[in-house]
Amino acid sequence: MSKYLVFLFFSSISSIGGVFTVTSDNALTTELENGESILELHDNVVVTDDQVTVTSNSATIYQDSERAEFTGNVQVDADTLTASGNFLSYSRITGVMVLQGNAVLTDGSSVLSANQVDWFRFRDKATAKGAVVLQGDWLGMVQGEYALYDRERQSLFVTVDPILTRIEGSDTTVITADRLEFFEDGERAEAQGNALVSMQPDGMETSSEYLRYFGEEERMELIGHPEISGDQGTIQGDWMEILLDPGGALSFLRIEGAASGDIEDQGTTINFNSQRAEFAFLPSGDDLDSLLLQGSAVLNVAGEDSVRVEVNTISAEEIVVRFLSGEADKIVARGYVNGTYSWSGEFRE
Repeated sequence: MSKYLVFLFFSSISSIGGVFTVTSDNALTTELENGESILELHDNVVVTDDQVTVTSNSATIYQDSERAEFTGNVQVDADTLTASGNFLSYSRITGVMVLQGNAVLTDGSSVLSANQVDWFRFRDKATAKGAVVLQGDWLGMVQGEYALYDRERQSLFVTVDPILTRIEGSDTTVITADRLEFFEDGERAEAQGNALVSMQPDGMETSSEYLRYFGEEERMELIGHPEISGDQGTIQGDWMEILLDPGGALSFLRIEGAASGDIEDQGTTINFNSQRAEFAFLPSGDDLDSLLLQGSAVLNVAGEDSVRVEVNTISAEEIVVRFLSGEADKIVARGYVNGTYSWSGEFRE
């Protein structure tokens, strides 16, 4: 039967109450006991309802219930989205499309793939199950076992072993958590529960209960027992903010509440406790430029200029340390200064 004849034959059924327009190389019509009209299509199948167009190797059209099933090399075009897979079930009444087997959903520069994708057209949402991978210019690559894509919110929620990998030049950032959510607006990401960040080749790692990442601002916010560790030591606090330079190197770190840490930088060992701390780094991100401690600050600095390590501890309301070539060069303490410091460099009270 020619494509032209199939089209005419099915058009006569559509005029009775059908909503699909079809073409194919071969077609067969049957009727179920409940009176449902079924059209079997094979080879070069094209089906459309003026909103969704599907091509496949074969299809079964349930005319009265306004649904269809497609098998083999399935391709879908709807709105500004496209999709592909091995099998598709589509209900025109509910707007639900279930795509199985190498399922891929593409929306602009974002590509979502999984074992199964359920696309809810009328709600502008999609769920993905099994071997989920989302790639896009605004987030890098996200992997997990379950995801919810909300097109209206421009967000993706990923759970069950989620992981984000983002590569910028020679820098690689990897984020894992119990749940990850990404927002295209402002290139934002949120990690909830056991949030871990690894940044290479810097060797810096962070951990916290909750993390927010702002890509356009190159900024991260860590909440819930945050900790930063690396080759130079470990830093803790109640809340942290990390700023990165355009190249991805660490440029600024702020800690609020119960700030403490042990740092070793170019031969200088720093131990501190305070209510608030700020670290400023040189453009390379490798060396400290300055350290500010505020609120019941306690500082111990040991280095080449330290005369006696065991007494190199001071406390004050505010302590500022300036660094030169990676070594503490100047220390300024203000407000209720106490302690003994053996230092051959410059010290001001």
